[in-house]
Amino acid sequence: MWLEILNFLHFVGLAFGLGGATIMAIISNKAEKHKEVALAMRQIGPSIVKFIWVGLILLIVSGIALPFYIKWPLNKNMLLVKHVLVFWIVIMGIILGVGSRKMNRLAPKENPSEEFLKTKRLVRFFSIINLILWYLITIFSVFI
Repeated sequence: MWLEILNFLHFVGLAFGLGGATIMAIISNKAEKHKEVALAMRQIGPSIVKFIWVGLILLIVSGIALPFYIKWPLNKNMLLVKHVLVFWIVIMGIILGVGSRKMNRLAPKENPSEEFLKTKRLVRFFSIINLILWYLITIFSVFI
């Protein structure tokens, strides 16, 4: 029973995290082109970020517990790779959180400052890396 519950929580965590990261990437891309989307993103972004963090927490907790209930052999090397990728997602999430807060603080009313533009580029770069990591974990899940 615990195996099924933990497996379900693991899939829910993956759906929340990967789905949230994907939605955030799509909205961010639209925000680059449309000012009204950028303004709306400042309002809905924090909710999506919470969704992603809940997914990540579910993945970590269920991922730690699952091996105790799994009876079939696991690919330990692939599991280690996934754990390293999850670690980097956490680090990227922290960096993105700090960068996003800084961007909101520096958000221009008219002409953006150089510091704002630099922070925006960094947040965009780390967002892309983070999204790639989420998809890599999903792909690697097939091989465990």
